[in-house]
Formats: sequence, structure tokens, C-alpha cells
Amino acid sequence: MRLSANENPLGPPPKALEEIRSSLAALHRYPDGLAEALKEELAQYLGLDPANLALGNGSNEVIEMAVKVFLRDGEEVVLPAPSFAYYGIAVKARGGKCIEVPLRDFRIDLEAMARAVTPRTRLIFLGNPNNPTGTIFGLEEFKAFLEEVPEEVVVVVDEAYGEFVTAEHYPSLRDYLEMDRWILSLRTFSKFFGLAGLRVGYGIGRGELVELLERIHQPFNVNLLGIAGAIGALKDREFQERTRRVVAEGKDFLRAAFEELDIPFVASEANFFLFYAGERKGELLKHLEGEGVVVRDMEGYGLGGYLRVSVGLPEENRRFVEVLKAWKAREG
Repeated sequence: MRLSANENPLGPPPKALEEIRSSLAALHRYPDGLAEALKEELAQYLGLDPANLALGNGSNEVIEMAVKVFLRDGEEVVLPAPSFAYYGIAVKARGGKCIEVPLRDFRIDLEAMARAVTPRTRLIFLGNPNNPTGTIFGLEEFKAFLEEVPEEVVVVVDEAYGEFVTAEHYPSLRDYLEMDRWILSLRTFSKFFGLAGLRVGYGIGRGELVELLERIHQPFNVNLLGIAGAIGALKDREFQERTRRVVAEGKDFLRAAFEELDIPFVASEANFFLFYAGERKGELLKHLEGEGVVVRDMEGYGLGGYLRVSVGLPEENRRFVEVLKAWKAREG
């Protein structure tokens, strides 16, 4: 039972599978290199213009595209720490320098990140919600942050889990586009839309920013089945509503269990929880794995005593809690 990768527990959307099946006979053909049908469908879904969209082989490729366009050897990128590991990987592969700014109370410290900017800073990466904490910043916080950041610095806001957020103060995609700044928002079909195996992501930004990204992506970077599946996922509103409901109910269940067991956890706007196991983390991991429950060890993120668990199906959440309770009872 895998609760370690923040995947959609419902599987792929039925309408995505329908679109994929109808495309199988065309596998001997290259896909549309511009993926215009997907851009049109996505633009309609988001209420934006197709010119604001840059597609990628997962949002990872869009991260790479931004780094390739805006960063040169020895220049700096400001990152929160901990956050999604691939930011740093992409920057270092380009010869850039990562300036890491620690979180404050598990939230991105926007004030400290603005202070970390130097004349050599070219990019800032922000996870909203941040992975692995699930915490967010609001629109007014972000506006205050931008006032302290030079206009020539490109701000990348990774919203891979944005569809799960319910907080009213969360910035909208249109908020970013209406700001007179180069802001690139990242989204993906891997989490909320249940298509992690197809690797389809996208960036949203002003037309001139997107045009630069589009110049350097690989040919046919979104494959034929990825295009078909993403179009189907956008059309499957029933699946989307079911995903919201299952994740919301699962979060309520897990939150209540952590509170009952007196296990510290971080309030999350994503589809996962970061929770504290302390010095006995290794014992708990071994116990969970022995019972067939896989969660994510946060040691590599610099969070030695912490684990991260994804929201699963109701029966998976119950099984996780049962195993957790049994361990707590046994260990005292």
C-alpha cells in the first residue's frame, strides 16, 4: 500500500482512459509538436489564453526550461529549504548556485527569501503549497514579497498541489498574470488529475515569458497519449469532484487520528501530511513497511524525525491508522 508519492488514490480519470484508448491506433504517428488541442482545452478550463501556457514532460521539464532560459553559470537561485528537491538539481546541472533559505514554522519565509536576493540572483523558486510541508502563503503576503524583490528576478511559483487548496487567501492564476512581473506558475496532471504515469505538466505566465520557454523545449515533449489523457482529464468533472471529496474526507480522518494519538503534524493544504515520529522514526518505518504500508522518510529533506504520508482511499487511510495505533500501543 503506497502512501509515499502523493498520487491520486482514485487512479486515472475514466474520460482520460477513453481518450487514450481512442488514440492508440495513432501510436505510429508523432504527436502535434505544439499540442494545440491540449492548450485550447486547458486554456478554456483555466479561463486563460493559450498564449499563457507552456507544456512540459511533467512540470520538471518546465523547471528545466526556466533554468535554461534565465540562468547562466555561477548565477544564483533562491530556494526555500526544505522544498521540492528537483529545483536544486536543475540549478546545479546548469552550473548555478543555490541560496537556501530555511522555513519558519514549516512555512516559506518570504521576508527572509527577499533578503537573500543579491545582484547575481536570477530566479526564485516557491512551492505553494510547499512540498514536503503542505503549507501555503497568501496573496497579500506574496504582494508584499514582490515589493522587496527586484523586477528583473523571475519568480517561479510551483503549484503542483494547487487544486487541493481550500484557503480563500490563496492566490489565483489570474492574480499572477495581472501583476506587472515575470511570474511563472507551475501546474501538473500528476497529482489532482491522476496521470502521474503520463508525465504532463505546464507553466502559466505572461506571453513574452512563455514564448522564451517555448523556444527551448524538446520536440514532441508531450507524447501522444499524454495529450489525449490530459484532455480527457480536463473534461472529467465528475472525477475531479470525487477527488476533492475523497482527499478532503481523508485529510479530516488523518487529522483526527494524529490528534487522538498525540502525534505532532503540520496543517496541510495539499493531499499529504508531514508528521513527527522523533527518535523512534526508524522503528515506526520498519513497523509500517512490515505491515505493507509505505510512507516517505523525510531524512533527505533535512527533517530527520519526520515522515510524510499521502491521503489514500478510505480503506487505505484506515489501514494506516490501524497500524499506527498498534505501534503506539505496543511501544507505549
